[in-house]
Amino acid sequence: MNRNYIIMSCLGLLLLALVAIGLYMRHSDTERISELESQLGALREHEKQSAVDRRVSKQMEEIAYGQQALSEERSIEAIRQSEIAQEMTLRSETERQKAIKAQAAAEMSAEEALTSFQLAERQRVEADKQRRQAEHAKLVADTLNYISLGRTLGASSYDIYRAGDTELGNMLAYAAYLYTSDYDGDLYIPSIFQALTQSSGGRRIYNTHDGSISRVDILPNDNGLLTVSTYGEIFIHRIHGTQMTTHIVMSDKNYCFRDVYAAKNGKSYAVSHTGHLVVIENDKTRVIYLNGVDKPFSLQYMNDGKQLLIIGGHSMALFDTATDKIIGSRQLKFQVVCTSRRDYKPLLFDNRGHMYLVNTLDDMTNEKVPVSGQVTTFAGSKNAHLNAYGMSDGTIWLIDDDGKTHKLMGHLSQITRMKFSSKRLYTSSYDGKLLFWMTGETQIKPITLFQSNSWLTDFTFSSDKQYIWTGDHNGTLTQYLISLPMIAQRIKQNVKRNFTKEEWDYYVGKGIPYRKLID
Repeated sequence: MNRNYIIMSCLGLLLLALVAIGLYMRHSDTERISELESQLGALREHEKQSAVDRRVSKQMEEIAYGQQALSEERSIEAIRQSEIAQEMTLRSETERQKAIKAQAAAEMSAEEALTSFQLAERQRVEADKQRRQAEHAKLVADTLNYISLGRTLGASSYDIYRAGDTELGNMLAYAAYLYTSDYDGDLYIPSIFQALTQSSGGRRIYNTHDGSISRVDILPNDNGLLTVSTYGEIFIHRIHGTQMTTHIVMSDKNYCFRDVYAAKNGKSYAVSHTGHLVVIENDKTRVIYLNGVDKPFSLQYMNDGKQLLIIGGHSMALFDTATDKIIGSRQLKFQVVCTSRRDYKPLLFDNRGHMYLVNTLDDMTNEKVPVSGQVTTFAGSKNAHLNAYGMSDGTIWLIDDDGKTHKLMGHLSQITRMKFSSKRLYTSSYDGKLLFWMTGETQIKPITLFQSNSWLTDFTFSSDKQYIWTGDHNGTLTQYLISLPMIAQRIKQNVKRNFTKEEWDYYVGKGIPYRKLID
């Protein structure tokens, strides 16, 4: 039973399986058919799409072929353009090479032109230099010739004038002035300057004093000339054109005046060797006895003229010009032989080679005189940086700030007065000469302003420095014109005609172009 049951069960199961398989196979065919249909539809759609794609592809291929043809045409054109560019590049390079060669040729030409220009310029400069040298040489030669001519004319003028022919002498003197001044020559050369001063009539002599004039001073504000003498004379002189009037302030032979000072306060002071001081104010005089000052001979102002230092042989006193009283005195241990000024202070010289700068009455600086011999006068110039020592034997020692010394020889006797004016040194002496020296020259030589027949005791400049006033041992007062422009103007006024042809050829020279002295 179990066996049959089992067989039946198996058969049932087998039948069930067959049914299931049949059902499954039926169901599978249906799905397969559906799937195949679906695939067929898809294939049909794919075929349609493939047909479209083939048409599109064909079109794209045709487009590609067109693009390829266009690209090939463009490539061919690019190659052609490249060939054109290369050809242009070659042409450009050829032109550039030509330009380089042309530039090099131009630069070479420019360099050659510059070299030629520089050579021509050097030749021009050298020619101009030679021309200037030739002109300078000619100018120097002409200058030297005309300056030499001026000296010759001056010497001729001096001799002819003294011989009595004043007309021709004046003409020659003026010609000497013109040729010398036109060519910057030295008008102070003795042969020229003496002729000029002689022809100008620049010296006027006035016999005024009975005694020896000991001092000459200019009154303030050009109010006149103040002179004193050893005969006790005090005179005031005033010039009116060519005339001089003299006012006698005092004349007493009991006095021996040695110095005078015209103060800025309107007073004047004269000191007598007898020991007296005369105060002059408004043409009135007052005599003050100088107690304690032995044989006073010099007046030196201090404190801008507010005080006077009265100096004697072995003593000195300080005088107040406001009160006209002595405010102090001092005895000296040395003998004073001459006085002057330096650094705006009184300077005393003794007989033993020393000098003393007076700072105050009680304060003096003792120094050794830098030269040997007896000093009789002194002059210093801060502008010229020079000090001059005049000696008793007529020698003048000139010393600069560096200590360099010049020995000036021109006077034969004691030097009495020296004054600087710019770089010119004016000197007077007992030998009667008034000299001046051009201290800036390499060789300092004397130039004679004039020669007196008497001892020159003193001199001073006018306020405008155009005149020198001198006093001498005979009591003569002399005015001397030293201004070259004024001298030339006076000579020109004295010239009344021009040279004749014969005079020109004889005195000036046939080879010198004729020139008129006056129009």
